[in-house]
Amino acid sequence: MSGMSDQYGNDPGAGLSGSDRSPAYAPVVEEHFNAPRHVGALTGDFETVVSGSAGRREHGTEVMLHIGVSDGRVAEAAFQAFGCPHTIAACSVLTGLLAGRPVAELGGLRMDELAARIGLPVEKTGRLLVIEDALRRCYKAWDNKQLC
Repeated sequence: MSGMSDQYGNDPGAGLSGSDRSPAYAPVVEEHFNAPRHVGALTGDFETVVSGSAGRREHGTEVMLHIGVSDGRVAEAAFQAFGCPHTIAACSVLTGLLAGRPVAELGGLRMDELAARIGLPVEKTGRLLVIEDALRRCYKAWDNKQLC
C-alpha cells in the first residue's frame, strides 16, 4: 500500500524503518504507527454519529475523531489525523479504548493516562492537547444533540 495516502497525506505503508527509525519511539508507538487501528470512516449503523476536530495541518497536528453512539455508549470510534508518529499512535490507541464507554465519560477522559500508555515524551504533550480538544468537541456535539 506504500505510495498511497489518505486525505491528510499520510502514507500508511511507509512505516518506521531504516533511517526513519528513532530510539525515541516506544514499541507501542511503532506498532500503532505502522498499523494504526480505527482509521477513516465509521463502518456501522448508529443512533447518533458525532465528530470533533482540532489542530491545524500548518501547525503540524490535525485530528478528526468520529464516534458512533448507540444506547448512550460509544459503539465505534475512528480517526483521521495528520501528525507525527506519536499523534497517529495516540489516536489509534484512544479510539480502541473508547468502545463501550458511556458517552457521558468522554468529557472527562484523562490524556495523562494515554500519554503513559504510549510512552509519550513530555515535549510531545501538545499533540495530546489537540487530541483532547477533538474528543471534547465530540462530547459537546453529542451533548448538543441531547438538548434537541
